Amino acid sequence: MPFSKRLLLLAFLIGFSFSAFGQNKPMIGQVLDSLNRPIPYANVVAINQSTQKIGGFGISNDEGRFKVTLAPGAEYLLRVSFVGYRQFEMPIKEWDSETPILVRLQQSDTELGLVEVVSEMPVTMKGDTLTYKTDAFTTGTERKLSDVLEKLPGFQVDENGEVKVQGKKVDKVLVDGKTFFDGDTKLATKNLPANAVDRVQVLKNFNEIAPVRGLDNDETLALNIQLKDGKKNMVFGDLTAGGGPQERFLGHANTFYYAPKLNLNLIAGTNNVGEQTFTLQDYFRFSGGMGGLASRAGSRVQLNADDLGIPLASRTNAYSLETSVGALNINYTPSKKWRHTGFLIASQSDNKLGSTSLRTYLNTAENNQELLNSASEVENKSGLAKYALTFTPKEETFVKYSFFGKFSEIENSNLLNSRFGENSQNLAAINTRRPYSLQQKAEWYHAPSEKRVYSIEANWERKFSDPLYDLTTNLKPLLGLYPISDAESFRFLQAQEILTQTWEGVVNYYHILNPTNHLNWSLGYQHLSQSLWGDLSQEDAEESFEDFDNDNRFGFQDLFLGMTWKTKWKKWILSPNVNLHRFTWSDEQINSSLSYDKVLALPGMYAKWSIKSNRSLTYRFQTEANFMDVQKLAQGLVLQDYNAIFQGNRVLDNGLFSTHALSYNHFDMFSGLTLFGNLNYQRKRDELVTTTDFSGINRLFSVLNVAPVNETLNGDLRLDKSLNKLKFEVGGQWNAFSTNLVLNELPAQNQQFSQTYDTRLITTFFKILEVKLSYAFTSNQYNSGEIQNTFTTHSPKLDIDLDIVKGLKLKADYTYNTYLNQQTRTESNFDFLNAFLSYQGKKSPWEFKVSVWNILDTRSIRRDSFNESLISTYSFLVQPRYGLLTVKFDL
Repeated sequence: MPFSKRLLLLAFLIGFSFSAFGQNKPMIGQVLDSLNRPIPYANVVAINQSTQKIGGFGISNDEGRFKVTLAPGAEYLLRVSFVGYRQFEMPIKEWDSETPILVRLQQSDTELGLVEVVSEMPVTMKGDTLTYKTDAFTTGTERKLSDVLEKLPGFQVDENGEVKVQGKKVDKVLVDGKTFFDGDTKLATKNLPANAVDRVQVLKNFNEIAPVRGLDNDETLALNIQLKDGKKNMVFGDLTAGGGPQERFLGHANTFYYAPKLNLNLIAGTNNVGEQTFTLQDYFRFSGGMGGLASRAGSRVQLNADDLGIPLASRTNAYSLETSVGALNINYTPSKKWRHTGFLIASQSDNKLGSTSLRTYLNTAENNQELLNSASEVENKSGLAKYALTFTPKEETFVKYSFFGKFSEIENSNLLNSRFGENSQNLAAINTRRPYSLQQKAEWYHAPSEKRVYSIEANWERKFSDPLYDLTTNLKPLLGLYPISDAESFRFLQAQEILTQTWEGVVNYYHILNPTNHLNWSLGYQHLSQSLWGDLSQEDAEESFEDFDNDNRFGFQDLFLGMTWKTKWKKWILSPNVNLHRFTWSDEQINSSLSYDKVLALPGMYAKWSIKSNRSLTYRFQTEANFMDVQKLAQGLVLQDYNAIFQGNRVLDNGLFSTHALSYNHFDMFSGLTLFGNLNYQRKRDELVTTTDFSGINRLFSVLNVAPVNETLNGDLRLDKSLNKLKFEVGGQWNAFSTNLVLNELPAQNQQFSQTYDTRLITTFFKILEVKLSYAFTSNQYNSGEIQNTFTTHSPKLDIDLDIVKGLKLKADYTYNTYLNQQTRTESNFDFLNAFLSYQGKKSPWEFKVSVWNILDTRSIRRDSFNESLISTYSFLVQPRYGLLTVKFDL
């Protein structure tokens, strides 16, 4: 279909949706008390007297005003309620959309009957808790929790299962008040059945530790999924099995049991169709909820990432995905004082990736481009386990012990062909590693009086990794970097072992001066020790590679004393803080030892302006001292890639980062408007940056503290507007950074500016067809001296959800992408069409579903990236067209 016709179709659907909306009529009004003062957050609901169903609902704003959109021609019962006031009722058949209805609520001595009213309200607010009655927003076609959340005002759910509410990321998910797999949003959104969800509660400033509630500035955001009464004290869930051509298969099981004392969740599945319940990315992301104590005070040791060098596969960059997972979550509360929680997760994956990339090296030489073809296979076996014991003998005391462990076996095999100039180099590279991590944490909180709170926290962690790099090539590698004797072929083996152990503890004392002021003193200590061993050998060669030997020790200590003052003044919360650190570190290698120490004061600030009850502006300022690890200090060479060597630097110092973060939030049920934005600016003084010396496309990396200040600026803005059956979203994201580094021993500056704009329109036609129209534009601009390029992507998308007849549903989505490399003027167009036809009879536990992915059989997509030494544009192979027939049974 020509693009002009696509635009005409889009305009027709938008116009049709607005005409459908025009058939409804708003009812406006104001809620006052007996003294003519506005009552905010009053519940307003209009009950259709013929159907006895909710025709429309609203919540009064700060001025007591409300708006409810209703279909004219019916008689409604207007019902208004608020805690502490008598319920107001008034029958309405005709109303003027321009004339407000005045509602006066009288104070009541009793709140009997209020629970029934609140239970049928679609949205209620009480304190920091916002509750959604999901039946008011869903259509019955939803399958999982993610489908439900996407229908709620102010919610966003991305492809990875991450949830945002009013622009803020959800930190933890609870089910009936109990932690679900350590609060992980992805496991919850992808597995909890939609038909089990009764309400979704948004818990702002969530803290399970009663003695310190309201004393910190974390602003943790949690979701509590309340189950329907019929799902309690019984086993529920679903079982799915399916198969298709090309030996495609899928099996999945979700079983849940919720009782007052015992909660069990079991998730199991295996498939080769790209349904990734638990991925390698998720394995690295899971931390067990044991964040560093010293990092809260502003110090951080910059450890190398566990996933370094491993391609993380997804549907957007892999042509074969096979995954299996088994997971068990348990919550057991034998009494009010004791609670046992824990989980076990085991996963296995075998993913295949293929790509062609044009790599432009940031080398000013005329010949600086390489064409690289890659075929990769990533095999992974991993396991995670956590156990936590909580003891609360009384509300004033909280004690908790936690243990968390994870391990994996990872093998990344690569077949590469590198074309540079007239050279064609064939390579085989295998990266294997068996990392593990063990953590323990103990916590004690006690409030002996209303004026005093004490706490003690202690962490221990042991991390180990043993990367083995096996490189085979037909041409002599590393020309111009390192001398290697001639041979017909070359095979190198590099072995490393990295061990990290951390002990840290902190003691806090909170002194509450009055209801609006308190002081917090903290005394903490961190001890980190690391060891690195490594060597390199060449098969069938007599020469030794002593320059690649490493046998190093690194020790780091941080003793800190901090003070925080928190005060509330009118609509403001102000909380300045300062932490005084004494850092010492030592480096042992090459038969010598170097030691350093310094004292730093790291200030911080938190401020929040509650402009109105539904609008706020938050500012955070933090100073962080960023330190090196043993790998950045190691003087022995490390083979990083077929054309890259790294050498550390023993005379590194810490970097000093200053971060300013500003966030705005506006949520108005009266107008159906949600507006939020974030702006973050970071200055990095003496940052540890990579230096690069080129020899053709071969690179020698090192690291140093760069004197010029590096800067990062990023922000996002989003607006959601709801008009009865119509929902409109528009947003943008911006990311700019400027990094000073060294290329070929000369100062250089890399600059990047990335911007993304997206908009989405959601509407329903005749209660049977839901349509989502969306469009996204992304631009990535890279600049390094004379080398620069810009890549753009346009992506319109259409989603439909159609009830054909009772029980028979069709869901489909179509995405068209236009990718442009502006330097070469190379344009690539690729599109995806997926369709899902399902049938489930009324009250039947059986569902039959036919799924077809990539109907148009698109074989590749385009992506780009930028780092300290090169700009890359990729063509990734993706999964070809495939289909599946599945049968699901609801327990």
